Amino acid sequence: MTAATPPRHLDTTHGSPPPASWLALQPLLPTAAGLALAYTVAAVLSLELSRQPGSVASIWYANALAVATLAHRPRRDWPALLAAVTLAIATANALWGDQLLLALSFTPANLAEVSLAAAGLRRAGLHRSGIGSATTLGWALLMAALAAPVVSATVALLTVGPLIGQGFTGLWLPWLEGGAIGALSTLPLALLLASEGPQALRRLAGNALAWALLCAAVGATLLAAAYLPYPMVFITLPLVTAAVVLPLSGAYLLTLAVSIALAAALGSGLLPAPPLSAAWQQVFIYIAFAAALLPGHLLAATLHELRRSQQRLAQHGEALRRANEGLEQFVHFAAHDLREPLNTIAGFGSLLREESQPLDDAARQHLALMLRGTERMRSLLDDMLAFARLQQHEAPTMGRVDLDETLQSARDALAAQIANSDARITTTPLGQVHGHAAMLQTLLQNLLSNALKFVNAGEAPQVAFSAFDDGPMRVLQVRDHGIGISADAATRLFKPFQRLHTRRRYEGSGLGLALARRIVEVHGGSISVAPAEGGGSCFTVRLPKAAGEGG
Repeated sequence: MTAATPPRHLDTTHGSPPPASWLALQPLLPTAAGLALAYTVAAVLSLELSRQPGSVASIWYANALAVATLAHRPRRDWPALLAAVTLAIATANALWGDQLLLALSFTPANLAEVSLAAAGLRRAGLHRSGIGSATTLGWALLMAALAAPVVSATVALLTVGPLIGQGFTGLWLPWLEGGAIGALSTLPLALLLASEGPQALRRLAGNALAWALLCAAVGATLLAAAYLPYPMVFITLPLVTAAVVLPLSGAYLLTLAVSIALAAALGSGLLPAPPLSAAWQQVFIYIAFAAALLPGHLLAATLHELRRSQQRLAQHGEALRRANEGLEQFVHFAAHDLREPLNTIAGFGSLLREESQPLDDAARQHLALMLRGTERMRSLLDDMLAFARLQQHEAPTMGRVDLDETLQSARDALAAQIANSDARITTTPLGQVHGHAAMLQTLLQNLLSNALKFVNAGEAPQVAFSAFDDGPMRVLQVRDHGIGISADAATRLFKPFQRLHTRRRYEGSGLGLALARRIVEVHGGSISVAPAEGGGSCFTVRLPKAAGEGG
């Protein structure tokens, strides 16, 4: 006996185990039974709401239930579910009074519609993505309310038509109308329930507004159908209102309720029949029917998608807030704990350089490299802290700032660099802007430092500051005669840590111009750079003028 052979004495009490196929079918039985029952009820309701006794042109609500169920089940379950639909179709038509052959003749067309629509939804992936957006809902309705009914109406013309003696206008067109309106009315809610389960409706149980709108919508539908010349226009209003104030399930449920009420008005003769010269012209009634239902569906799906986007945005905002808190902690850490070892290294390095016992040339060179690296690290840290603080916080209170005084403060801060490089700086009156003095000093200091730094070896920097008005903005230009910049490189210049040259050739942290751009953005302005005529670069900064400045 192999390991796969069960011992016989285990079967003496309970008999042989059930076949594997039966075990696989058991979990599907409740779904199939539920589908058969729901389909039968919806089919009988559809037949009761027929426009005239014995007509096959009822608004067919049942197929949408089967489409939603099949779309959310694997293909291996479809035969059992389609068998349940077949039983339900025969039962509903037999209850309506049709003979068995006629009752069964409706099966091929309905099965074709259900299978085609469900296959289309699965192929488009709508069973996974849901119908919480107008785009996905539109594709679902296009497949289930138009493409599939066209096919099923054609099949019905070939199978049912010979039995009842009806052709295009008597069978094909009414079948298409009924299938389209049934899918349009029922499919959104059916897909939502297949995706989320009964809890989608349970949330509405205690919603007083939903019940009030339901009563108002049904009442308005019946009153408009009975007394108003253009009832479809007024039927749309409560559906659009529901789409705005109710959750998605409430809006879809309300649309189905209004559809049933309107079908009852059509079937009972409450809705006055328009003057039609030909039977095919009744299609215009159903076009108006669809036009009354569709806007509420699409608006509800659109608003649902917008609410989900807002929730995701709020979640991302919360995640960003936590990340910002971490960055602020890093800024605090960098401002205190990272400075301390740098200060220690710089301090002891300076002491070594001033020792009475002279160092040899190699030691002095190593010490100079250490102090230069320490100073570069301190400069990089200062730029990082300034950039991080500007990224985290809104600008402080702003006021009138004199750019000439601000430029002078920036020159004082760079006095040693200006003197060592024999720089020549010229300026015209720069005027006043609305801003923050300390930030604008950092801006001008970074632009001036950039102009002093990027020059050809052996040349003295030449920097010219000028300004003019352009509407509500004050335009500041900083022109240098340095190494210049290409148009392609200008697009990368203001990004953090973007360096166009090696640090060995030009010192810097790579944050100076990124910090300058951020300062300008905080002020509501802009900054750009372009190659200057005759060589060098020209930085253009636009800042809001101070109140009262002339145009």
